[in-house]
Amino acid sequence: MKKRSQYIIPLFLTFSSSLWALQHLESISIVAEPFARPSQLDTTPLLNKTLFQQEGIENFSAAANTSVYKVLDATPNFNVEMIDPYGLSGATARGRGIDSNFLSYTLEGVPVYSIRPIGPRDGIYDLENIETIELSNGGLSPQNASGIGSKGGLVNLVVKKAQDKEGVTFGSRMGGNDFHRLYLRVDSGVLAKSLKSFVSLSHSDAKKFKGYGDLGARKNLTFGARSMSEDFPLELLYSHSDQKRHDFRPLDYEQSKDLAQNSSYEYSNDASRDDYYDFYKRDLRYDDLQLSLKKNLNNFFYSAKLYGSWYKEKSDEGITGGGASRGLQKGVVDASRVGGMVDGSYKREQLTLKAGVWLEHSWLDKYVRRVDKTDPQIHKSWAWLNKNHGATKLFSPYVASTLNLEDLTFELGLRYMSYKEAANDTYLPNNPQADYENAITQGSIAEGGSVAAMGYNLWLPSVGLSYKLQATTEIFTKYAKGYQRPYRYSFAAQYGANQNGLRDKLLAQNKNLQDIVNSWEMEQSHLFDLGIKSFFEHADVMVNLFYNIHDNLLASTYDPDLAINYLQNVGKARIYGLSIQSNYEPMKNLWLFLNPALSYSEVLSHSLRKNEIAETPRWSLKTGVRYRYEQHTTFLNLRYIGSRYSDIENEKKVSSYSLVDLSYNYTIQKQPLLEELALELSIHNVFDTKYIASIASADLLEDTPSYFVGAPRTLIFGIKGKF
Repeated sequence: MKKRSQYIIPLFLTFSSSLWALQHLESISIVAEPFARPSQLDTTPLLNKTLFQQEGIENFSAAANTSVYKVLDATPNFNVEMIDPYGLSGATARGRGIDSNFLSYTLEGVPVYSIRPIGPRDGIYDLENIETIELSNGGLSPQNASGIGSKGGLVNLVVKKAQDKEGVTFGSRMGGNDFHRLYLRVDSGVLAKSLKSFVSLSHSDAKKFKGYGDLGARKNLTFGARSMSEDFPLELLYSHSDQKRHDFRPLDYEQSKDLAQNSSYEYSNDASRDDYYDFYKRDLRYDDLQLSLKKNLNNFFYSAKLYGSWYKEKSDEGITGGGASRGLQKGVVDASRVGGMVDGSYKREQLTLKAGVWLEHSWLDKYVRRVDKTDPQIHKSWAWLNKNHGATKLFSPYVASTLNLEDLTFELGLRYMSYKEAANDTYLPNNPQADYENAITQGSIAEGGSVAAMGYNLWLPSVGLSYKLQATTEIFTKYAKGYQRPYRYSFAAQYGANQNGLRDKLLAQNKNLQDIVNSWEMEQSHLFDLGIKSFFEHADVMVNLFYNIHDNLLASTYDPDLAINYLQNVGKARIYGLSIQSNYEPMKNLWLFLNPALSYSEVLSHSLRKNEIAETPRWSLKTGVRYRYEQHTTFLNLRYIGSRYSDIENEKKVSSYSLVDLSYNYTIQKQPLLEELALELSIHNVFDTKYIASIASADLLEDTPSYFVGAPRTLIFGIKGKF
């Protein structure tokens, strides 16, 4: 740590003092248009937040306009991994070394998540319908609902509401590998003096750039309505996404070192083979519904929200197993969540008080079976069979206060997290019944495989302080505790299948599944930030030093008494570093950004002590330039990701890479029949760089990483307009 601080602390002090000195520049102001730039720092004290408005979303999004993570890729210490140029295969990310599966992800404040894998579901909303994407790094203020955890920061999507004026927005894109996308949105305008609504549709599809069939179609439907009545300002939002997806074939480590030879390695299109591409596919459906009421009464503001989410994910996961259990593995996740949020705030002079409560019930069912690979795919056995009893329940109230004393702002808050996971039975896999309900009725629970409802409780404090050095410069520091829910089901599946003799060895020591789960606690994170941010008429910049401790991590650890590895709360990791985020407009219509980051990570208490966290590069740089001349706009984007380990053992290292994207836009406005018409041409990966885009691994788990090749150079042409 001492040697590393020789780099981080001097860098922080140098940039911080430079910012302070810049205050002597003339015409310092923050009166400029608040969202004129593609990305912008939030000016609110103690919010370590970056905002992307619609123009920024358009600049940074993938051509399919669905991946939120792709937009956020421009920020420092948030590194995104995409397998195809359009985002149709999904995307993963790491924020300050934390996998995006452990990120808080919300739509209008409502958490968006599922299981297998646990975590957010990116790419299920059309970005044309998103007005603002907000990324908050570090510790969260208590008023933020956080889904399955809060240790990785927060992404919140603000929806573009129904418009006052009726209109039609359309878009069409075409690109390499037969990519095509159609988007249509219709706004009703004001009806019956107080009602507004919109509906949008989209369809996207492409072929796999490696060949062997379709990548998979994605169809979205969104509907929104607002009542503008002062007595009853009600809002409704419904979103539906239906996706078909054929997975890409990963490489192993040796193959990843020779991309010239292996970049086209893919599943076969021969149905007689075990690696037939149609054995690796997904059928995904997502439905979200929100109903909210917001009211402002003098100095008191309150909001109430009811929501429901229904997710169904089916997957063919390839040929697995051996002997009698060998077959095509087919998984199902059937996830339903309903909840409510009530929030209130009161402001009087310099003091703001906030309080609220978040309630949620969820039913997260999942099961996996094996079938014969040949039609009609006769049932063979269950790879994972379990039954939940009742709902998993969450109760989480909070209080927060902010005190503004001229140049000093003080924030104090506390959230209580009470999480009660439903009781669960894990069944033996040798069950002849193909129907899930029949399999549960006639199946046998594994010995010691029943777990009672388990409660987890945690207090999450936060405290922050900011001080204005000048009218437009503030220095800030903040601490907040984060958390991560335990996730028992992958371990229960290993127990049910008696993987590596796990169940037998536990039973021989008079232990069972309940004993192991009883020993678990919620993971806790201590998140510290120290930074300085400054706003000018033509620039904004933030220098941020962060230090995060992640404790009680569930890690696969060797138990000498049982002579096996299993999940235990013994993991501890430290991630710290420096990030710089800056926007600069040196002249009218020219915008630059420069976002470098330096990050260190270290395992503190595990058999792999002092090793780096997998997939966490030491250095990264995001930079670009946008220039607009009359109706012409050109945007150049450069991304550098340093080398990183792909495994927690630090035995496999992946090379650094640089990518350049280029786009051009020609816009015509205020025509007789059209409010706006734009023609677009973009090139992804201009220099056709061969690189590893995504690594499938897990923190502190001794698994075998998989490596996915990044997309080659791709051209995309688009047209969009507004009536």
